[in-house]
Amino acid sequence: MDISKLKRRNEFLWEIEKQGEMLVPGWIFADLELIKEMDEKVYEQLSNVACLPGIQKASIAMPDAHWGYGFCLHPDSEVLMDEGFTIKIKDLENVQSRVLVFKGKKRKKLCSASIKKFFKVKPYNRILKIKTDLGNEIIASEDHPFYTQHGMLKAGKLKKGDLIATYLFRGVCCSKPSNRVIVNEKLVLEKLESLGIDRKSFRARLIITKLKQRELLPLGYNHPKISILIKLVGFLFGDGSMNFIGKRRDGILSFSGKKEDLEIIREDIKKLGYTPSPLHRNGKEFVVNASSLLVLMYCLGVPLGNKSKQRMRVPAWLYKAEPWQKRLFISALFGCELRKPYPRKDKKANFSAPVLTVGKEKKLERNAYEYLNDIKNLLNEFGIKVLYIKKHREHKAKDGTVSVHIDLVISPSTENLIRLYEKVSYLYNSERKWLADIALAYLRFKHEILEEKEKVIPVVEELLRKGESYRSIAKALATANPISERFLMDMCWKISKGKKDISPLVPKTFPTFEDFVRERTKGLGKSGLVWAKIKEIKEVDYDEEFVYDLTVDDEDHNFIANGFVVSNCIGGVAAFDPEENGVISVGGVGFDINCGIATLKTNLTLDEVKPKIKELVDELFARVPAGLGRRGEIRLSREEQFEVMKEGAKWVVEKGYGYEEDLDYIEENGRVDGAVPENVSETALKRERGQVGTLGSGNHYLEVQYVDEIYDEKTAKAFGFERNQILVTLHCGSRALGHQIGTDYLKILAAASRKYGIKIRERELVCAPINSPEGQRYFGAVNCAVNYAFANRQVIAHLSREAFKKVFPDAELKMFYNIGHNTVKVEWHDVDGNKKRLYVHRKGSTRSFGPGREELPKAYREIGQPVLIGGTMGTCSYVLVGTKEGEKISFGSVCHGAGRTMSRHQAKRTWRGTELVKLLWEKYGIYVRAHSMPGLAEEAPGAYKDVTKVVDVIHNSGLAKKVIKVKPLGVVKG
Repeated sequence: MDISKLKRRNEFLWEIEKQGEMLVPGWIFADLELIKEMDEKVYEQLSNVACLPGIQKASIAMPDAHWGYGFCLHPDSEVLMDEGFTIKIKDLENVQSRVLVFKGKKRKKLCSASIKKFFKVKPYNRILKIKTDLGNEIIASEDHPFYTQHGMLKAGKLKKGDLIATYLFRGVCCSKPSNRVIVNEKLVLEKLESLGIDRKSFRARLIITKLKQRELLPLGYNHPKISILIKLVGFLFGDGSMNFIGKRRDGILSFSGKKEDLEIIREDIKKLGYTPSPLHRNGKEFVVNASSLLVLMYCLGVPLGNKSKQRMRVPAWLYKAEPWQKRLFISALFGCELRKPYPRKDKKANFSAPVLTVGKEKKLERNAYEYLNDIKNLLNEFGIKVLYIKKHREHKAKDGTVSVHIDLVISPSTENLIRLYEKVSYLYNSERKWLADIALAYLRFKHEILEEKEKVIPVVEELLRKGESYRSIAKALATANPISERFLMDMCWKISKGKKDISPLVPKTFPTFEDFVRERTKGLGKSGLVWAKIKEIKEVDYDEEFVYDLTVDDEDHNFIANGFVVSNCIGGVAAFDPEENGVISVGGVGFDINCGIATLKTNLTLDEVKPKIKELVDELFARVPAGLGRRGEIRLSREEQFEVMKEGAKWVVEKGYGYEEDLDYIEENGRVDGAVPENVSETALKRERGQVGTLGSGNHYLEVQYVDEIYDEKTAKAFGFERNQILVTLHCGSRALGHQIGTDYLKILAAASRKYGIKIRERELVCAPINSPEGQRYFGAVNCAVNYAFANRQVIAHLSREAFKKVFPDAELKMFYNIGHNTVKVEWHDVDGNKKRLYVHRKGSTRSFGPGREELPKAYREIGQPVLIGGTMGTCSYVLVGTKEGEKISFGSVCHGAGRTMSRHQAKRTWRGTELVKLLWEKYGIYVRAHSMPGLAEEAPGAYKDVTKVVDVIHNSGLAKKVIKVKPLGVVKG
């Protein structure tokens, strides 16, 4: 985060000063290190929350805050990846390829970035279809940002005629390569012998070793580095060469070109594990001294030595490659050899035919034709037509050697050039690539105009048959350019006279290519992007179940979908006064309503439990259902569902899942008033069935812990803690019921926001006035999920007791505290000296009242509220105590955990669940049982912030005070 935007109020409090439409400032609790790590969007979202009606004091983010994201695109939207292929956004959940990003803030160029997060959600607002005058279109939700001349604007703010950034190169659709091997050790040894190197020699063994060290042998179609190698093969067929030189016969590969292009090639070579030389010859050449790389390229079909003096064909293995891999070869070759796009001066809006020329000695003329026919066959696979292949000229050198130059000429028709520049284009040649990108846009612009004219011709013919006059037809059909009255009158005359050639032409006002470049690339540099004019934008019916979005690991936060540059879309506290038109918001509560933590104290010690930890965790694993969609032992009828939603933990205790005294140590005694089951949808009720007493998946867990450190002896004693005492902590919420309630009310509150004229800046901030029918309806549904979550944690707590009793018959487990951290509650707070009744939203935030509050259990009323802050699997957790100072500053609220720094998808790419289980047991003595190994990897400790740093901010800022630190012995995960 750019901290220059923030005012530092003290060491741990940063302020976004009130500005624009903000009603209050935004506060972030963090130290210098944590504030720098936070995403810029935390700043933006805090500012947006601060604009909501009736907000009090400040919008507040805790040190574990992380950015929430929007979901905006149709599932079939094609996202452009950096390897030149597209993947539908719905298929990107488990894809490791990098996306293309437009660096619009500084460099005005395209770069690549990794995908950090993948999201899908049911649409909640209007869905729009946008079409441009360059022919591309996209379906997106109205809140999805697009890159315009005025920066990122949401689709709902765009209108016909607005200019929007587009990048029309599409490459080809992605397809999964086979695992077939292209180069193995046997082939390398055979090629070495053909080069005069004994397969048993030290040099042969060294070359094999070097390739294996770089993990380039064996090499298959699905090798992680195959894309780089294919591009280099294509370049070496063009402006590169390789040979053995000198007495030692060092393998040297030479690359020639422009400096900026050669630097890209050098970076690719480094990715293979080789070291290229610096640029020389005024930055026009570099070499790589690496016999192993030369031999690998030779195995891949690259000619050795002067290409004009030897036979060469497109490598046979390439024909079995995927289309996107073939495209890499052709594009890299074209970057060297295919003429750049060149507009014709004698024929407006047309380009000269692209030509690829091969020079060979006269005796190899036939091979030149064979090679160019190979290229022609590859182009045919992309629908690109070659006009002809023929000899261009012969040349006789001074030494009498005759050489021939053979041309492959590509059809310059508009449709053919569009396919060429849209699917293949150029690689390793930024100037030609940029020209091709702009030429593609220009030709698409031309094509759209001509197509529009073509469509009207049958209509004109039909009206003429009906006897309509030229003038009446022209007036009825004219829509200004390109369907002008003049064009229609001319078309009527040609059809009436029986003219055969009535194909429309571009209008005289059609811009030259130079004018198009000047007008359509202003402010976009040589990125290849152009400004497209919105031709149509309209609301459409949406039949798909979900809309999708990505977040990427780049400061510009965008990617390219269907040719459009689109943006990828916090835990905190906000309190609203209903007497000041305050609102209630889905985003302020979250979807896992009343997700929370319950901790039980035991009469056991570390020394007693550690020897039996495996047996104990196995028993817990067997008794407590966990995992996505898992069902528990309690099956509720419709009437019982309503009872649980109204009575909460009290209902399950009465059914034998716990003791009466447990209720004294649950927030709100395990039940809030105001639950209205009738406000919960049938879908939510169906999804709930059988989930009371289940952990669920994600970051939910059940841990056996021990007290590791005591910071406040007096409070620890009052809470009943001793060093090395065994505790049990569980983390879960309202399961599918809460999630469905959140999803259902996104649409309901979105409509309410529009109805009551509330300006919404973030999709999840849809809201309704607290006192409105919609607001109270949502509050009644939320309270149902709150009570359900209290019941859920109570059942799991009691199942844990039974598991302990099985392993330790004398074990006693007493409820210490059970509290939620995704809630909205009615509380009294002091605001500027006035007592106010507020609706306090805590999303990923835990209540932390100080001493004296009546809401606290009697046993803790004089001490302060216990605050439970969970760590991550394998790390410590904390118990703190609330303070009166914290009540004054943050409405008695603190963080709830560590906060993610890495997406679940990225975590799964970084760690394997089985490896984590082994590491945690062998290195830390923590025994883990999980229902899903990929799910376990998602929750790796490295995917989260350091919980100790987060807790230290809370402690040092006075919001709450540390009491004890606990460490895990055993973990049960979904």
